[in-house]
Amino acid sequence: MFGNYVLRPATPDDIPQIIRLMRDMAEFEKMLDQFEATDEAIYDNLFGSEPAAKALVITPQDQPQHLVAYVFWFHNYSTFKAKRGLYLEDIYIDPAHRQQGLGGFVLKYLAQKAIELNCGRFEWVVLDWNQNAIDFYEHHGAKVLPDWRIVRVEGQALSQLAAQR
Repeated sequence: MFGNYVLRPATPDDIPQIIRLMRDMAEFEKMLDQFEATDEAIYDNLFGSEPAAKALVITPQDQPQHLVAYVFWFHNYSTFKAKRGLYLEDIYIDPAHRQQGLGGFVLKYLAQKAIELNCGRFEWVVLDWNQNAIDFYEHHGAKVLPDWRIVRVEGQALSQLAAQR
């Protein structure tokens, strides 16, 4: 619990609201054209036989079925540290519930989880134009790494790379 809010693991019943919040995030990040998530895909990735990620949700204490935020995280691995890491894929808080300390609460919770799980690091990415988020993360002790760039292959390029002999 945090103030009037509850942070808890997501359940399959939360998926439609998670999808709604994910769509809101995609719109905010100007990436709605890339949004492909479905209820079935999210179910398989969170609750299927080989879960790809873990999810948390935040609800008001007096409305336990009303999601106001979601968090996706999973483990990655650092060869140099020879330990798994905790990677924050998404944190999205409905704008009506921001400025309540929820973002900082989630970061602290996941930092504690990383220590509990003996992770070598806790990391995530941030869009370079989202200065509010950058400032927020730096305020909480995160370091934005200027020398690293995300490298991604997807869609047709992924298929072409896989087909190369």
